[in-house]
This record gives sequence, structure tokens and C-alpha cells, in this order.
Amino acid sequence: MDTPILLTDEQMQEFLVTGYLVFYPDVPDGIHDTIYHRLNEIIDEEPNPGNNILPRVPEMRHILNSPEVRGALISVLGEDYLEHPHRFCHPVWPVKKPLSPKATEEKLSKNSHQDGYTPLGHPKQHYLRYARIMYYPQDSPVEVGPTHVIPGTQFNKGLTDEDRGRLIPVTGKAGTVSLTHFDVGHAAGVNQMPKFRHMIKFLYLRGEQPRKPSWDSQSTEWKRPVQVTVPYDLEIVWAHGWDWVCGKADRYASWKQIHADAMADAATLIDRAGSNHEVADRIAAIQAIASLAEAGASAVPTLVSFLDTDHQAVRTASIYALGAVGEAAVEPLIDHLRADGQREDGKDLPKGWSEGAISMEDAANALGAIGAPAVDALRALLLESDGWAGINAAFALGEMDEVASPAVPDLVKCLTETRSHRKIRTVLDTLGSIRKDVPVKAISALFFEDRPEWDEDIHRWWTPTDGVRTHAAMNLARLGTDAADAEDDLLKALDDPCGHAGSFAMNALQRIGSPSALAATMDYLMSQRWDASVDGVRQF
Repeated sequence: MDTPILLTDEQMQEFLVTGYLVFYPDVPDGIHDTIYHRLNEIIDEEPNPGNNILPRVPEMRHILNSPEVRGALISVLGEDYLEHPHRFCHPVWPVKKPLSPKATEEKLSKNSHQDGYTPLGHPKQHYLRYARIMYYPQDSPVEVGPTHVIPGTQFNKGLTDEDRGRLIPVTGKAGTVSLTHFDVGHAAGVNQMPKFRHMIKFLYLRGEQPRKPSWDSQSTEWKRPVQVTVPYDLEIVWAHGWDWVCGKADRYASWKQIHADAMADAATLIDRAGSNHEVADRIAAIQAIASLAEAGASAVPTLVSFLDTDHQAVRTASIYALGAVGEAAVEPLIDHLRADGQREDGKDLPKGWSEGAISMEDAANALGAIGAPAVDALRALLLESDGWAGINAAFALGEMDEVASPAVPDLVKCLTETRSHRKIRTVLDTLGSIRKDVPVKAISALFFEDRPEWDEDIHRWWTPTDGVRTHAAMNLARLGTDAADAEDDLLKALDDPCGHAGSFAMNALQRIGSPSALAATMDYLMSQRWDASVDGVRQF
């Protein structure tokens, strides 16, 4: 492979703001045309191959292995990023008759969505833990219906009419690649040309928390990018995310530097943050409160009141303002989560939990942003509740990465004492993020857990057992060489009836890297090898 081409500081800063970047990989001549025609044959003559689209059209490896794509993924996810087993070709057929501009706009609005973490996922996360590559093998003017993106919506719990009014088409020549934050809103375009439009998506995830910049960094000082194509100024969110991906111990270091001389009256700012003011003015006041840090403690009740109920941008600013205030916000946020649990636990399913797209409470994100001062309170809430509040506590601890390592014994206890597969899946993701001092055999034991209540199909023919085992294997893969003690269990998991679990187990063995693990991985791959020349007509 050629040396990866890493993103620049400006590109990283733009990605943190907008949630997407567009570029062109350097690949052999004619490769896009070859891929396009092979995809046409598949879509015309066969069922969509789903996760098997890559071995069915292996030429796409040239795209994924290009210096530009690998460099972009290393830049946003770190050098040890993992490739997710889910990938999919999204064809758009030509419309039967041309649509008017108004009808096209209405269809785009209807198509707008945020993806679920397929097929039994984990919560949406503001930090750069997941990324998506979208590849277009054909020329993609707006008339062929390319994907449209909604910049800045990666922090949203859902999409509003206001969001849907900001769709931007990702147009370009054959070979265009779009790198996106997994949660950014997007929509399939309307194809008004007499040919297929193909877009193939590939998913990737971060292996470990960032320790230092993984892009072509010239400075770890936060700067607003030249291109800010979003409607609201959420610099506290962007700067916070920048400090995290730079590996800084203090995720508010940049914000403190920008506002080192901030002098403001908290009472005045609290008033300006009220709902009787314009959204942009409210956000400015909330961010000014954040600049007061601990001195903004008197604003905590007001900021907490904005969570989960107000304008999305106001809520997002409030999350990170509460994180900046710090310890004084912990108890009110815990109380808020406890009340959320009492409200949701009487329902069949918490309102934030669909099996594809899971949205934790804003209070959990705020506690995660606070970090160490919130760990003990979250540990108590984790063990207090197997319901919605406990799930949110587990999530918040995971957002802190290794800072939450004192909670590892409590999280491991949940794996055996909790009946809720939703809480166990969240706990597994949290242990994968913390990484430090994780007893891996406690995770791999879940490959053999047989609970009758986990056997029901709950989403797209997946059972809770499939979800738990996939999350266990995925997070052992994230642990890399630290998962070595689970090697024997991972060898058995290669034969798991759920393909995602087996795929992540193989990835974990590859990353463990012992001779026995690598030999088993090669044996598994040889038995699973795919002859892409065989199709519905040619059988050998």
C-alpha cells in the first residue's frame, strides 16, 4: 500500500463542524467504470448481496486501500481503526417520469434520516468513534440523485423540518468519496437520468481513545475552519471535540484558552438564554456561561431545564456548558437521569431506544463531558438501576474513556447480574472504550451465555443473543492485544451463527496477532473465501 494521505488541521476542523468531507481517491484507470458495470449486473439479475457486496465486487478494495481513504480514516479514527462487517450498495432507480422541483424537494425531505447502527446498535455518540465512507462509481451530478447531506446534524437526536431544509447534494465525478460522521443527517437523491445511481457505504470504528493527533497536525490549537456551513455557532462543541481527538487530558483546554479573560454576569446571561430570545442569541449566552466554568454554577438549573425538550442546538450547547461548569452540575444531572428512568421504565421500550438508532439522554452526554468528577455518582446510578437510568449511566462512563476505569468492576458485575440485554450491550461498548484493566474473560463468557428471554427476533431478524455476542466480539477486537486471554473463546466464536459476531471475532484474533490466532484467522478466511466470478449463470 502507498503511504496514506492524512487530513490537514483545516480538514479535521471542518469535519468536526460539518460532519462530512468529499475527496477523490487515486486508483487505477478504468476501475470506477468496471465497478459500475458489475454493480449494474448484480442489481439487474440478483438480490442485493448486502454485507457481501465487497467480495462480490472485490475491485472496490482499490478504493478502500487508496492512500486518500486510508489516510482519511486514520485521521478521524486513529491508526488502529476497525472495518465493520456491515457494508451495503444503495442503488437508486430512475424515476418513471420526471419530477417537478417541488416534488423533488418533498421526496428529498421524506428520504432524510440518520442511520441506525446496524442491525442491533449502540447509542449515537458525539465523539468521532464511528465513520462512514460513501463511494460513487458513476458521475454524480444532482440529476442522477446523489446522496444529500445536512451539515452539522451529527449532534442531533433527530431531524427537524429546519434541518431538512438545508440538504446539500454530494455531487462529483466518478470515484467521488464522502467521509461522514456516522450520525450526520442525509438523504438519497432523486434519480432523473436513464441509468442506475449507485452508492456503496462502508462503516469503520475507532479502536482506542485518541492519545495524540492522528492526522497531519501542525498545531493542536483550535481554529475555526474557513468553511462553516452550519446555521448555528456551536464553537464550544467543536472545540471540545477537537481537544478530545487531539488527545488532550482536558477536553475544555481550547475553550478555556479562547475565553481566558471572560468576565460576565451570570444572572444576565441566564436571562439571555431564555426561550423568549432568538436561538442564536440563546446559544451565545449559553456559551458565555460556559466560559465562566465553575463560576457559572448558578446557571445549572436553567441549563438542565433545556435538556431533552428545547431546540436541538440549544440543547447541544447546554450539554457542553454543563460539562464546562463541572462538579456543581453532577448532582442535578444525576437527579435528571433518575427522573428520566422513572418516566421511561414503565414503558415497553424507552423513547430513546429503537433497535437501530439509540439516543441517550442529554444529561448522560453532559455527565460524560464533565468527566472524572462524575464517575462516582455514575457508578452508584449504574448499580442502582437496570433500567433506562442505569443504561444512561453506563453510556456516560464510556464517553470518558479510561478516566472511568475505576468503574470497571461495577461494569463487569453488570454483565452477570443484569438481565437487560440493552444494558449489557451498552456496558460492553463502555468497557471497549475504557480499555484499561478490563478482564476480557468476563466479556468472552458472553459467547456462551444462553438466556431464553434473549431468543426472540426483535429487529431485522436479529435476537438479543446475536446483539450481545456481536458487541462482545466487537469490543474484544477494540481491545487488540489486551484481549489475548480470550483467544480460545474467540476461536470458538468464529463459528457463531451470527455472521457479525464471527467477523469481529476474526478481527480480534488478527489484532491479538499470536501465531495460533493468525493461523486460525487464515483457516477461517480460506473456508469463507468468495469466487467473485461465479454468479447466477456461471457456477464454476
